[in-house]
Amino acid sequence: MVSHGSDPLAQLRDIHLPALIGWWPIAVGWIGLFFIIIVFSLLILFYSRRYYQRGRARSLGLRLLMQYEKDYQQGASSQIISTQISEILRRVALVYFPREEIAGLQGELWLNFLNKTGKGVNFNEVRECLLVLPYQPDRPAKLDRLFLCAKKWIKQRSGRCLN
Repeated sequence: MVSHGSDPLAQLRDIHLPALIGWWPIAVGWIGLFFIIIVFSLLILFYSRRYYQRGRARSLGLRLLMQYEKDYQQGASSQIISTQISEILRRVALVYFPREEIAGLQGELWLNFLNKTGKGVNFNEVRECLLVLPYQPDRPAKLDRLFLCAKKWIKQRSGRCLN
């Protein structure tokens, strides 16, 4: 049977390990995953930039409005302040609504647009401050309600309106 003179384990050869697996070429699944990650990153970048820019117009409008309110409380001309408020409203509207819809509006059409696009804001209460006062000689006027309406309307702007 087994001869005692020769050891069968001595006849075995050493185990040879296979070559290391390299990183290149990358498998197709990894390429697809990298592509999907890049596409999603670009989409997130695009939409976050767009969201930031739209929010920036709102915050700039509110900041200017607060500055004009300070000027008004310190005795600035109500004629100039009412003109500036109307200008802020129009500038903010141009960011959030199509230019073709906004650019030509004036007078009652502008007031109707502000009423239509503002929820719970009634610009008819401040009609004279918006439409008449900017073209009158400077006279004292109460603009507190106009500031309140403008602030409320600007705060409601968030994304493009599809009304």
